[in-house]
Amino acid sequence: MSTHTLARGLATRTANKNKRRDAILARAGEMIAEEGLDALTLAKLAERADVTVPTVHNLLGKRADILAALVTESMEKVMVAGADLNLTDPITAVESFVENLLSLLATNEALYRAAFIAGERIKFFEHQSSSGIFARAADEARMVCREAVERGDLQGRIDTDQLAMRLFASQRLARQDWMNGYIDLDTYRIQVMTGMFITLCADASPAFKDRLIVKIDALSAPL
Repeated sequence: MSTHTLARGLATRTANKNKRRDAILARAGEMIAEEGLDALTLAKLAERADVTVPTVHNLLGKRADILAALVTESMEKVMVAGADLNLTDPITAVESFVENLLSLLATNEALYRAAFIAGERIKFFEHQSSSGIFARAADEARMVCREAVERGDLQGRIDTDQLAMRLFASQRLARQDWMNGYIDLDTYRIQVMTGMFITLCADASPAFKDRLIVKIDALSAPL
């Protein structure tokens, strides 16, 4: 058997293994989203994924490993989606952030809802961490505010760190409501954008505030 054939066979087996792993992880997300975090056990997950418990263990590890994989892999995609910001205009930055994020969440709501639920439980979103998702999201918000000050859209009378934290809080509050099933993604979008635009109004130049108010009015208008 040639080296090329062996390599191709190994690649196929690896791809199949990863496919099975991702399918099991998706079932774990469904279980958490539907039944709560405590419902997840290896036995129940194996049954739902139509595999054996040893298969779950071999592909993903223990329950703690499954939760860690669910959270870290999902949050990395969330951060990539939220990092593609257009900084030429603060309104465009907010809109692109929200649309990119919600487009990702819509691909598998159950999985991402479960990832956020599990992330809260394992303290993945610790605010004190200098390298975690909180710090990275806050840095992006600061970047938006600083660029806006340089452009003259914000007056700089309010500390940009304070504004950035309020921007992040607007997203976090809406995410909590969605994560707990209180709102859908459309309402999530409206809540995040409205909260962020109102926050920017606090330090906006007169012309920029007028633009923000138009956006806020449009978001609050009945469909």
